[in-house]
Amino acid sequence: FLAATKDGIIIYDAMSCSPSDEEGNYASGRCADGISVKVVATLPSPPNAFGHTWSRDGAFLASVCDEGVRIYDAQKGYKGVQTIPRVAPDVGGRVGGVRNVQFSPNNSFLVTYEKWDPQFAENCHIWDLRPEAAGKKLYSCTLKGYTSGALPVEMVKWSPDESLCLELVPGEGLRVQKGDFSGEASEATMISERGVANFVLSPVGPGGHCCVSLYMPESAMAARVAIYRLSEPDKMITEVNLPSKVKDMSMQWNFDGSALLALASSDVDETGSSYFGTTYLYWMSVDGKTKPKQVSGSAEGLVQDLVWSPCANEFMIILGMMPATVSLYDGKTAKLISTLGTNRRNTVKWNPWGRFVAVGGFGTLAGDLDFFDRSCEETISSIRAALTVDCSWAPDGRHFLTSTLAPRMNEGNQLTIFKYDGAQLLRMDYKPDVIEGRHEDTGAGARTKTQALLFAASWRPASAGYEDRPATPRPGVGKRKKGLPDMLKAVAAPGAVGPAYRPRGAEGGGASLVAAMMRGEVTDAPREERGWASEAKPMEEWEIKKLEKQRKKEAEAREQAEKEAGKKAIRDVEQAVKDRAAKLKALKAQLIEFEKIKEKDWDELTDEDEAMLELEADVREQIATLEKS
Repeated sequence: FLAATKDGIIIYDAMSCSPSDEEGNYASGRCADGISVKVVATLPSPPNAFGHTWSRDGAFLASVCDEGVRIYDAQKGYKGVQTIPRVAPDVGGRVGGVRNVQFSPNNSFLVTYEKWDPQFAENCHIWDLRPEAAGKKLYSCTLKGYTSGALPVEMVKWSPDESLCLELVPGEGLRVQKGDFSGEASEATMISERGVANFVLSPVGPGGHCCVSLYMPESAMAARVAIYRLSEPDKMITEVNLPSKVKDMSMQWNFDGSALLALASSDVDETGSSYFGTTYLYWMSVDGKTKPKQVSGSAEGLVQDLVWSPCANEFMIILGMMPATVSLYDGKTAKLISTLGTNRRNTVKWNPWGRFVAVGGFGTLAGDLDFFDRSCEETISSIRAALTVDCSWAPDGRHFLTSTLAPRMNEGNQLTIFKYDGAQLLRMDYKPDVIEGRHEDTGAGARTKTQALLFAASWRPASAGYEDRPATPRPGVGKRKKGLPDMLKAVAAPGAVGPAYRPRGAEGGGASLVAAMMRGEVTDAPREERGWASEAKPMEEWEIKKLEKQRKKEAEAREQAEKEAGKKAIRDVEQAVKDRAAKLKALKAQLIEFEKIKEKDWDELTDEDEAMLELEADVREQIATLEKS
């Protein structure tokens, strides 16, 4: 996995986790929990989240540098294989250079986005990466106003096989041309949607066709989303008109390119029920027959998150204000399949195989995270990943990365890797070795210093080498819960009648008397003698002796209780030592069994052997914990 830090990019080997007593920090692979991981490579990169990108298959990593972009071969130990130069120089003291970079689907081309400057308007450049013409600039266009950070829109995209390239031409539409830009300008075709502001290509769909969805914002006409087939760019398949005042649009295709989800967002909720605006979710089919369907609108509440299954025609939505409802829908009809639970969640992530789903409540929420097994609709585990800013599944679909990143969180940067069963594999803190003062005076006034060290964390993509596997049964774990945790079902049963509500302090004191008077249980409060005439009555001698005797008994009882507690603590410690030794012995015996299994040839391994090996990491983690204690 990768960490983009203030000191550059660091690549770690997540599977090399092992207990270690060596000193160090994140730069050397030292984790916060006594674990160390191998540092595979350290590469220069600007201190932000957008100065690098993986190729889709994880074979290459591109990183921005002062000269332009460096490309590294991940399969050869991150050896530098090519440098793509920047195009525009610095002008008038304004620092330019490459700010964002993207690979084409099959790594044949590279797109670099430089800081826009009026004197060098063309800031989007397409480069050839094929061996016969590596490093050749093929084409340039303009993304006006772009300075840095995330792209407001990708100007150029390729079809999955790279045979076609689509370019957004403001004021004209979407230009469709040959993927290697070898054709004449007259050979290109145009999808004539003059107001198009964004577009998303589908995977290869039914009949081998590839479609594209286009978003046209509100202008003199209503905002809308339209779908075209690349083989027939002059013929629209379907469209949907959006409500007024829509400001943003996200479009997601399903895995086989047969349906699209279009989520429109508005800053205004005309019903007045939400301070955060409203959302409208539409389902659109490419069969040319089925009409678009509205899945949710202002009446249903905000769509917190939504995602398609990566290998099945279904999608999951978190809908409504907190606590929000997590629901599963059929991707063929957009009809509700099941409601999984209602809780404080706003993030859903499907693993690459469509088996496990991570459902979390991050951002302003507490960080609760549930791992859900779609195959049996059961919650495998529930944990807390507080202060999570970003999260993602590993390519193997069994490990989950959460991270606390700058600039959202400028202190406490960290990343944690969990297994799907909730076990923590490692936690790595990104903090300075020496914490300086929080403020500094630069001569222009005091500035607040931050401890921002981690800007992005991501897995290296992998398209092969893994397979889908069911959850491994954990010893000692009982029957798992159906569905997701549900706050609404956690309340008392309808027939249960609890005690009447009493405010704080109602058990005694003045508050209880006032409440009793208001309920009519007491006619008047007891009066107290006030003023100079009232004096405290002196205690009799027998009362004083009785009080002293009572205090002596209480002191003796406390002393005896302390002695008994001390003896019990000693007995507990002795028993804990014995239990720890016995558990260590049993766990180490398991390690011996694991080694015996590993000595078998791969074709001799049984399903039971593989299930046993799944437990090795947990066993080693338990041994490390016991040996440290």
